[in-house]
Amino acid sequence: MLRKIRIGISVVLFALITFYFLDFANILPNSFHRLAHIQFVPAVLSLSIGILIVLIALTLLFGRIYCSTICPMGIWQDVIARISKSVGKKKKRYRYSPAKNILRWTVLGVTVIASVCGFSVVLGLLDPYSAYGRIVVHIFKPVYMLGNNLLESVFSRFDNYTFYQVDTSVLSLSSLLIAILTFAAILILAWKHGRTWCNTICPVGTVLGFLSRYSLFKVRIDTAKCNGCGLCATKCKAACIHSKEHAIDYSRCVDCFDCLGACKQKALVYAPASKGQQRSSATEKQPVATESYSVAADSSKRRFLLAGLATAGAAPTLLTKAQESIATMEGKKAYKKENPITPPGSVSQKRFQQHCTSCHLCVSKCPSHVLNDAANGQFRKRIL
Repeated sequence: MLRKIRIGISVVLFALITFYFLDFANILPNSFHRLAHIQFVPAVLSLSIGILIVLIALTLLFGRIYCSTICPMGIWQDVIARISKSVGKKKKRYRYSPAKNILRWTVLGVTVIASVCGFSVVLGLLDPYSAYGRIVVHIFKPVYMLGNNLLESVFSRFDNYTFYQVDTSVLSLSSLLIAILTFAAILILAWKHGRTWCNTICPVGTVLGFLSRYSLFKVRIDTAKCNGCGLCATKCKAACIHSKEHAIDYSRCVDCFDCLGACKQKALVYAPASKGQQRSSATEKQPVATESYSVAADSSKRRFLLAGLATAGAAPTLLTKAQESIATMEGKKAYKKENPITPPGSVSQKRFQQHCTSCHLCVSKCPSHVLNDAANGQFRKRIL
């Protein structure tokens, strides 16, 4: 029952958030912009204390419900994992893997330090909501609009003008490149390993994972009933159940509840600790790895992820340099903006840089399509 409730809420929120990004015809009212306000990083940057208190309280009570139900990037990873199970020749089975805590906290530390120093590009790249928004705007939305144009051409032949032609041109080459790199990284990781991005790279997942270790309600293992078959671990997308040690790494558990229905012994329950229950140190602290682990393979994965992020971060600068070089070769002087234009409501360029995570919702919603992100990360007004 818990799994069905979680899936139902996730589907509704995921569909609304995705369609709000895609909705060029403004079918959904503007009040749906509140869907962005309930996301963790936007709430932090806008100092929405009430929303932050609610999200932290939910985590301390029920665990990482935000990651499994509210975060669109988390739900998108579940969609990819579900598809990989459906199309695979062999039945998809996950297995426990040790937590990569050094990498997790390093990424979080770099993100925080960079944000405090005013270099918000790192946070914009790693914020799950913003990353998913860029994927939708620059990859999914052009496909959606092409489908709209196809329907318009068909319906107009029968004198039905429900649909109308829309522009499907690429708004920004640099943003498209970043969206493709992010989409590829998420696709590969989720397809093979489930929630690896959430529990290794995502700074929001690291923060909420720390809080979820102290949550009241947890998925708990009844050692009296558990026979150590490991079936629950094969269903865990977070790879956090160590069935041999009867231990769960609660900092990585996203409360998807897939393991509850998989256990034939009914040894898994989602409940607070009872008064008579002795909390063993094995279930409350991170489990110790007993299986052999390939250090070389792990290092390769880390280098691949870090190289991808570095490339995505350097892409806008490289594109700017290329444009300036081409202009110089053609005998033209590169135009430099002394007063960059920012979107209405941004108050000032400094405030805009401090709060914007480049989710590109404003780009998607601009009715005149004049908002576009320049190669240097600033917004500019595109001359049509």
